[in-house]
Amino acid sequence: MKKYWKTISICFFIVVFISSYYIQKTAMASKNDRSYKIETISGNKEEIENLILQTSYQSNDLYHMLYISKDGSTNPNNQSFFRDLMAPNEPMILRKYIEEHRNFMRGKEFDPRKYYEDKSRLIYTTFLDDGGKEASNVVTLQIDILDKNTNDSSSFKIDIPVKANYDWINVNDVYVGNGKINILTTNYLSANYLIKGREELHVYSIDENKKELVKDAILAELVSEERGTSSIRIFNEYNTITQNENYYLYMVEKYSDRKEDTELEVISSQIYLYNNAKNEAEEWTMPEELKPYRKSILIHKETIYIPVYSANGLTLNRYHIEKKQWEEPLILQYSSIANENDAPYLRIAEGKFYLVYRVSDGQWLSIVDLRTGGLIYEGKIISEDKKNQEADSSLRIEQLYTMH
Repeated sequence: MKKYWKTISICFFIVVFISSYYIQKTAMASKNDRSYKIETISGNKEEIENLILQTSYQSNDLYHMLYISKDGSTNPNNQSFFRDLMAPNEPMILRKYIEEHRNFMRGKEFDPRKYYEDKSRLIYTTFLDDGGKEASNVVTLQIDILDKNTNDSSSFKIDIPVKANYDWINVNDVYVGNGKINILTTNYLSANYLIKGREELHVYSIDENKKELVKDAILAELVSEERGTSSIRIFNEYNTITQNENYYLYMVEKYSDRKEDTELEVISSQIYLYNNAKNEAEEWTMPEELKPYRKSILIHKETIYIPVYSANGLTLNRYHIEKKQWEEPLILQYSSIANENDAPYLRIAEGKFYLVYRVSDGQWLSIVDLRTGGLIYEGKIISEDKKNQEADSSLRIEQLYTMH
């Protein structure tokens, strides 16, 4: 019996640990859980068949996450211990890959920006030397490719020459087309007594067949004395994998030094379009009357959208990139608004725009067809907790997913 006491002790400890985990988790969940549902007002209910809202709400000075769909709401923290252990904070959009391609996903970061998917393949990209290692004149890019039809995977590495030893490299998007893989990154370099700090926006273009670097294009760069009074903003959506971005839209702004109790004054503001098919960038200008709304710009496929909100509704201005012309704006009238200072949530996907905004008794969901401008669905996100109505005012829409 003595020779088994260590094994018994370890098993006992594991049982106690997991039991404590579930007891504590259940207690916290029952104390903080909220329940919401989407109530259809008008339109086609099939429009929300695969729709999931990632939301957060405040309770006891803490923020909690909640997924809301046509079936009600679920707390992602109420998953099993082993699921927590394997994928504790995976984004909703990556969950199906973890479930369907567990071997391929093993050891990979749960960052949607590093992935690309089409009907036959799933591609993952990562820079291996982005953690402030010893000085080197190369960084190593690794690309893993899964054939979804055969479940076979392959991988290759490319050493990319660099002029500086970057502290880290953030992948912003992956584009695949015409035998090449374009990777949009933001590279950071800290200052020291020899060099100035830098922030750079790159596109690395890879020949997939030859497995070699074709081009390293620096789209924008800020040096250390500019970084505190300047910014690089990327307008492309980051939580999508299946949407191949033909264009990258980004803005470089510089500001005057901030004075006490004053807003930053914009000295210069340039917006650029990068064409992934041609590997070319050009400056894009917008009308003066729309410039105050430039930070709200969205891009979807070949169209740039500039939303303008008012007390009465939304005007969605549209510029077609390939036609090089402005199209008639789409206009959506609100129902009642509870708080004009509470910014609506807007997402454009799959030929539609989804708008969520607060009304007096919940949040209103409108779905509009981008082609016709017609309203195809209206619903309300309402609380099912009569005792917890204070949660209504703190509910925030973080992401909107259309899962297929």
